[in-house]
Amino acid sequence: MMGFLQWLRAKLSFHGNILAPPLGPLDRLVSEAHGHLVAEEYDEARVLLLQALRSRDDVNEPATIDYLLMSLETSWMLTEKFEEGISFFSSYLGRYPGDSAAFGGRAGLLWYSGRLEEAIQDFTRSLELDPNRILSLSGRGQVLAEVGRGEEALRDLDLALPILNKRQVPLPGWMVWYTAIEAFVHNGRGFALAVLGQNGHAMAEFDQSINLCPENAWVYHNRAQVYDRAGDRKQAISDYERALAKKGPALNPIRKMHAERRLKEILDQAEDTRAL
Repeated sequence: MMGFLQWLRAKLSFHGNILAPPLGPLDRLVSEAHGHLVAEEYDEARVLLLQALRSRDDVNEPATIDYLLMSLETSWMLTEKFEEGISFFSSYLGRYPGDSAAFGGRAGLLWYSGRLEEAIQDFTRSLELDPNRILSLSGRGQVLAEVGRGEEALRDLDLALPILNKRQVPLPGWMVWYTAIEAFVHNGRGFALAVLGQNGHAMAEFDQSINLCPENAWVYHNRAQVYDRAGDRKQAISDYERALAKKGPALNPIRKMHAERRLKEILDQAEDTRAL
């Protein structure tokens, strides 16, 4: 990823400079796609990213391919077009089975669509190809926590943090991305610790995650479940409501449905108690 970020910085830093060399066809596609991603125009970005990926066999910079695949995953994930993205990555992996980012991309979409065991398998394959891939370590750790394998989850998440902290940030704007990933790791650690019954330590991790990325709906949903199981209805209601309101990123459909259902159940129970 780092090589591409440096390349992208070089390309985009020329904007407004009359001495800038002309962008090549691939450069223009990636630059335009990046602009759409920043503007949250994911469908428009996807068209350009897929067009750029047609040059896959002619691109000598692996980080460029990595970026294209990661961005495509994002475009399908944030528009909830999970099956479309899974189908693309399955076809792509039939031709390029050595791309860690492609396995990681399909894993992320499988995770968001609720196919957790398949997601774990793909994250594992991604890590076999690239053991230091932060997104796959973080992703597998969080999915392992979701299926109740807390100790295994912590092993992945504890590996992800030092790798993340050693990375150099090539552009100030990319600090937001790195901060978000760190927040997701802490959120995953909190969920894994809660699975293991260590609620106090879990809450500290959730607090750290929220401090880094306060708009992440997933951390509020995870914390709400901890409050819920502990019988703290007031805090559970507050966090379920926040989880449904936050959009950076928003809950996937399965978690949204759970939060809505559980929030209604708690509110109905509270109403019944007052009526007695």
